[in-house]
Amino acid sequence: MSTLSLQFTKNVEGKTYLENQYASYPFHICRTQYFENDPPGMANVYIQSASGGIYENEELTTNVTANSHSYSHITTQASTIVHGMSNGGALQTVNVNATNHAYTEFISDPLILFPESRLRSNINVYADETSTAIVADAFLLHFLKGDDDLFKQLNTYLQVYTENGELLAKDVYRATPENFLNDNRHFISMGTLTLVNRANICDKLLTPVRQIVESDNKIYGGATLLPNNCGLMVKFLAPDGDSLKKALLRCWVSMRESIIGIRPNIRKK
Repeated sequence: MSTLSLQFTKNVEGKTYLENQYASYPFHICRTQYFENDPPGMANVYIQSASGGIYENEELTTNVTANSHSYSHITTQASTIVHGMSNGGALQTVNVNATNHAYTEFISDPLILFPESRLRSNINVYADETSTAIVADAFLLHFLKGDDDLFKQLNTYLQVYTENGELLAKDVYRATPENFLNDNRHFISMGTLTLVNRANICDKLLTPVRQIVESDNKIYGGATLLPNNCGLMVKFLAPDGDSLKKALLRCWVSMRESIIGIRPNIRKK
């Protein structure tokens, strides 16, 4: 098993820093960065891979802990290739834990599903009533050897929990070529952006996010509030990677600006 663990803490000057970090192969992280138009002291961390993607039988786990009043943004340097697998599959798990007025974002670039790839993705978000987490989950199909050489399966499970482990919401999808692609194969990618917040702010955010999706004639999707007053989710299909990334970016910017009050700068990659 390969593990990346990041623990963010706010210091007495109001700056968030990496109090603890651990990375085993293939994970690597860049130096913590601080950008204009972010919340004061927000720590930005880019995740890199030294292996070139996700391979058969790999188990990759990322743990993010956002401590009291910290601000953090975690992203990947680029999209992650899920390579072809002859027999087994691979497992990717992301655990995000936010407590005591913490604000954290895990905005990874889309997975690229190569032919014969099989992946199970688990995303677990733990947040108390004062904290906020935004998590992106997206994938894109790659037709490496022609239109008939496709990925095998992608199973994704996203769970939202209280700080005590009580399940608040669960989203599951199982994508195969048979149930994901239609005859004309117009849509070859899907994006999901989940905002976890239990402080009654999501009602006012729902309409702007829906308007973003509805105004984009290249994508098809919608947004909804999550059960148990724990947040909102936007999910959409896109015809290509460019449309997918742009729609995810617009939704993320809208959420950040509505919550923080500052429009963020676009991350350079």
